[in-house]
Amino acid sequence: MKKALLLSAVAALALSSCAPRYNPNAQKPDVDLSCTEVRSEINRAQSARAEATSNRGLSAQNVAWAIFFIPGVVANEYTNDQVQKAADDRIAKLNQLYAVKRCS
Repeated sequence: MKKALLLSAVAALALSSCAPRYNPNAQKPDVDLSCTEVRSEINRAQSARAEATSNRGLSAQNVAWAIFFIPGVVANEYTNDQVQKAADDRIAKLNQLYAVKRCS
């Protein structure tokens, strides 16, 4: 029983360290961002989305999870899906801000 609990804790810790992270919040409020900063935030969100996309499906991470800890595949897919959704929402919001500020 102790081994199973320890294995679960180690697996949870490992799982949390492999997933891509994306914090959609900028250092300052969106309305205070310059056009250059808005573009930079869009690029950051696109980069996070691309990383999450590359970790989905038949990726090296999922293959490793399948070999060592089957539920890790499901958790990895879910985490990557959440990162993609957050990045998509952030990109849409920043594109609206980019248009409102008349950046070009």
